[in-house]
Amino acid sequence: MDETTDATCELARLVEELAVLDQRRVDIGESLVHLEYVYTHAGAERQAAAARKAFQEKYVGRIYELADGLRT
Repeated sequence: MDETTDATCELARLVEELAVLDQRRVDIGESLVHLEYVYTHAGAERQAAAARKAFQEKYVGRIYELADGLRT
């Protein structure tokens, strides 16, 4: 294999890895939203607030960081 072929294989591997990570991030976001819902309906406001904060600061915040990076 030459260097170009190696690079093409590496690119394909990285793209696949990003797709897996992206799906995992979506799954985590959905889980955080679900936990907030469960806690809210159980009357556990402190836990609901913690789940909401994690979603807003870690999940949505990271999406904004990535989008901001794409604009530059």
